[in-house]
Amino acid sequence: MVTTTINVPRFLSDLLRNARRYGHDEQLSVWVVGDRKTPGAAAEFLADLDRNHAATVKYLDLADQCRLLRRWPVLDLFVRYDCIQRRNVGYLQAALHGAEVIVSVDDDNFMTDDDFIGHHLVVGREVEVPVVGHPSGWWNVCQRLLSDPPRRFYHRGYPKSKRDFHAGGEDVRTEKVRAVINAGLWLGVPDVDATTHLEEPIEIVSVDPVAGQRTCALAAGTWCPVNSQNTAFDVGLLPAMYLPIMLDPIRGYRMGRMEDVWMSYFVRSIADRRGDAVLNGPPLVVQKRNPHDHLTDLTEELAGYILTERLVRYLRPFRTTAATYGEAYLELIYHLRDQAEADTSLELPEREYLRQLTLGMAAWHTAVTDVLDR
Repeated sequence: MVTTTINVPRFLSDLLRNARRYGHDEQLSVWVVGDRKTPGAAAEFLADLDRNHAATVKYLDLADQCRLLRRWPVLDLFVRYDCIQRRNVGYLQAALHGAEVIVSVDDDNFMTDDDFIGHHLVVGREVEVPVVGHPSGWWNVCQRLLSDPPRRFYHRGYPKSKRDFHAGGEDVRTEKVRAVINAGLWLGVPDVDATTHLEEPIEIVSVDPVAGQRTCALAAGTWCPVNSQNTAFDVGLLPAMYLPIMLDPIRGYRMGRMEDVWMSYFVRSIADRRGDAVLNGPPLVVQKRNPHDHLTDLTEELAGYILTERLVRYLRPFRTTAATYGEAYLELIYHLRDQAEADTSLELPEREYLRQLTLGMAAWHTAVTDVLDR
């Protein structure tokens, strides 16, 4: 399990009790990636957890991260401080430690009665679940979430042009799929964009089943973004799980809050070609959201709204017959570069941003190839 934090990550006490309750503590390793704002008290808190639980709990401070990243200098120069991209370091460390499944979780997510680790261990397996397809090529998983007061809302990073306010039209069939990502859903505060938060506070009180089941998958070609706040993936996907570097200015705004969303679109463009599936459902967590300035979040999302529209348009025609996610991801990097270079409507700052995006992806690919070949 990997998390980043700029707090003392007290939520881990809750998570470790859940793991012990369901008998997963001895198979669990927890990697906490610090940053420049992480308080010094975090290290002692985590050392105490390690002493008192069968699970392994390790803190990667900045010195530890520096030593690790120096193995791959180009990636080291891309990964910045004070941002969620430090989570990339935790992914690499988990893989080096021998993880078969990596669970990414935010530090403001708290346990329900669900078997947190047990539900996430579905990845890498074949399961029979309802599979949702939609002729538009898009289906908003947030329509499963019931809010108080009731309202319609969309997952953060869902393309603005693909929002369909006439619900319905989906086709649901029960099929056997190979799960490569399990995206747990949320009670409390959902992962939605800043405009939704600005309109009215939102609280999720329950999650609707699909065809009577808590877990569903999306059919190949039917997309919805995934985040990294309660999400597990098979380590074989690691080459495609890079959280791209953001926060550069585009059109006068700092680009942000799309890192995990874009990562999920990269994965889907490959997974669809391989017949693999992304699951949505349990384990549920309760998000007690850390303080956010919604206006600041909005300024970071504005450029992302524009570029996400282009990105998914570039990704839709991607095709690959590669045998592994690593090989497919390398093909995807060149595909994105070629698509962006051929798009004459791109403004120069956007084109340069996408060049930097693919360079970072290439640096990640080199590092992950090294890790997985060990």
